[in-house]
Amino acid sequence: EYTKSWSSESGRCVILGDAAHAMAPFLGQGANQALQDSYTLAKSIAKINRDASIRPEGLDSLQSQTKRIKQEIDRYEAKRKFRTTLIGAKAGILGYLETLTGKSSGMKFRDTLFSTLGKLGVVDAVFKDGATPKV
Repeated sequence: EYTKSWSSESGRCVILGDAAHAMAPFLGQGANQALQDSYTLAKSIAKINRDASIRPEGLDSLQSQTKRIKQEIDRYEAKRKFRTTLIGAKAGILGYLETLTGKSSGMKFRDTLFSTLGKLGVVDAVFKDGATPKV
């Protein structure tokens, strides 16, 4: 669910990938989004470490370290949450359309829709959008 946090209150325990946002398989985005989560989270951790090496006196207490970690984890979550929710919704819609049945109604509608969207370039845009890293 979009409103649930991906981290513990302290920020020292963080989830990513399918643990944070399970993906329907129809766009093949589960592993892709998990890798983008990992990269974004690693950048946040590196920033904490870099800041600590520049200003070690600013991160001397456990309280200040915890606060700094939580700030970066919140940034990671804010950066990734909307993106993964959007891709998950696209995968869900595509899955629904791909699995329509009924020779005269569902399948015909699906095939006509996909053919039309393909000609308009919408299909390429959806697939390319999901495949382009946004980290």
